[in-house]
Amino acid sequence: MEWFSIDGIPWLGVLLAFVATFALGFFWYSPQGFFRPWQRAVGFTDEQMKDARMGLAFGQMVVGNVLGLLLLAVLLVALGVDSWWGAAVTGGVLGFAFRGGAHLLHDGFAIRGPVATWIDTAHDTLALAVSGLIIGLFL
Repeated sequence: MEWFSIDGIPWLGVLLAFVATFALGFFWYSPQGFFRPWQRAVGFTDEQMKDARMGLAFGQMVVGNVLGLLLLAVLLVALGVDSWWGAAVTGGVLGFAFRGGAHLLHDGFAIRGPVATWIDTAHDTLALAVSGLIIGLFL
């Protein structure tokens, strides 16, 4: 697996992409963004949200985001992507195919409606496109 190397990863780009995706998620899942439609779609009440273990949720999000961004950077370097535009497109395609596909599978079996699936898929597609763009600026 020669392609699976951290050589050439633009670490500053990965860090800035992490901050950007965190900011995007903060807005996306806020009341000014898509929180209310998402909340209705998954069937969570305000009371359930107050009782949620948000520390655990944020911890899992940080770990998952870091791993995903590192893999995106590894793939961009291994594929020889050398422009911000190519990196943004690659990130968006990967976000839609892999993250969106995972949402379709998991939400289908969880009997969640399509609204939540598409809100989550759109977020992840945009987040990885923006991440690719930012990482691509440092390639």
